[in-house]
Amino acid sequence: MPIITPRTFRGTRDFLPGELLARRRILETIEEAYRRYGFQPLETPAIEYLEILTGKSEENDKLLYEIKRARGGEEETAESAIALRYDLTVPLARVVAQYPELPRPFKRYQIQPVWRADRPQPRQGRFREFVQCDADIVGTESLLADAEIIALTYEVLRDLGFEKFRIRLSSRKFLAGLSEFITGDAAHFHSFCRCLDKLDKIGWEGVEKEFNESGIPANRAREIVTLVAASGGTHPDFTSVLRIVAQNPVAVEGLSEIEMVFAAARGLGVSVEALSFDAHLARGLDYYTGPIFETVLPDYPHIGSLSGGGRYDGLVSTFSKQSVPATGTTIGLDRIQTALTEIGKFQALASTTQVLIARFDADGVAFVLELAADLRKAGVRVEVWYDDDKLKKQFAYADKQQIPFVIVAGTEERARGEIAVKNMRTTEQKQVARTEAVKEISAALRTI
Repeated sequence: MPIITPRTFRGTRDFLPGELLARRRILETIEEAYRRYGFQPLETPAIEYLEILTGKSEENDKLLYEIKRARGGEEETAESAIALRYDLTVPLARVVAQYPELPRPFKRYQIQPVWRADRPQPRQGRFREFVQCDADIVGTESLLADAEIIALTYEVLRDLGFEKFRIRLSSRKFLAGLSEFITGDAAHFHSFCRCLDKLDKIGWEGVEKEFNESGIPANRAREIVTLVAASGGTHPDFTSVLRIVAQNPVAVEGLSEIEMVFAAARGLGVSVEALSFDAHLARGLDYYTGPIFETVLPDYPHIGSLSGGGRYDGLVSTFSKQSVPATGTTIGLDRIQTALTEIGKFQALASTTQVLIARFDADGVAFVLELAADLRKAGVRVEVWYDDDKLKKQFAYADKQQIPFVIVAGTEERARGEIAVKNMRTTEQKQVARTEAVKEISAALRTI
């Protein structure tokens, strides 16, 4: 049989232990923050019926990984049309419709992989398989829920060690009114948003060109320049923005919601420097209906958004006659890891083992195994050396794996009822009575 070249599918990755341990620390931080805000865990299948996933976002419909059943010869039916989920929000909407007994508001968090047939861009943390960390509040129209999502995002990023980040806030409702005000026709909304969302990348002249190429009448488009300036970033001038869009009631209503969310988020402890009103923020998903938000690192614009979300009051109604309001956010684990690596705060971890028990003679096996069992019962993470090797090799392994303590129990130590405990960080070594081993090692671990 020919040897198959080992390789991974482009846009996917293996995570070796050192990197995976560090990723799990990130996840622990995120999950702890979610729980602190009262969110409960949820998991859904990786595979959904195709009809569940399609029709919610034109952008993501193009990126679906459809699954062809390899065996069985089933006919092509709705039952056999399946795909990998591209996000966790659509499955949540399906769950809410499928289980009406869930409490309202339903505050759920979900941390699972998703798949998109996208072009991989590792430098930006963009892959075909990636992990999303979602937090959503379903069942309330209160804008306090949107503000709480923003505050939660702020705390997560702060807890992860980010310092200079910006949570950008806008509203699809505001943009809908603005589009009608600028173009004179609400039918231009989606094209208008796609063009406007590129302002940061291509500048105003580029946006004007996009308007022309998309057939968008832009007789009043120059007013956007004034409006964007008036939005003011971290110190928005809501009064000036209101004067510009006062003739459009939808834009006025959207602006009022932005102002309320902005104030409530500040009240929840979001710092002045971390939150901005960006009038041209559009975000791509079609199911957003109200406030929208995303987080960026101004000093690292190539990374893109670390988190993104908003209000989507109509999504559940695609699966149910009942209209259920909802808002939430996605924090991208892979984007977070990429960003932490860029700023020098992502460090691979060699091992979580706390103690290595060395051995070099067959007579000591029973003694070593009993000691390992006692330590593990006390909650200590222990490895036992398997082979009769020289101590130099075993100490080298402990050093490489960053194991803080090595226990040596040779013939002489066992005869005296003792063990030798070496602290690999200080190189200090001391003799400990076997009967006191668990107590002494547990105490030593508390000091590191």
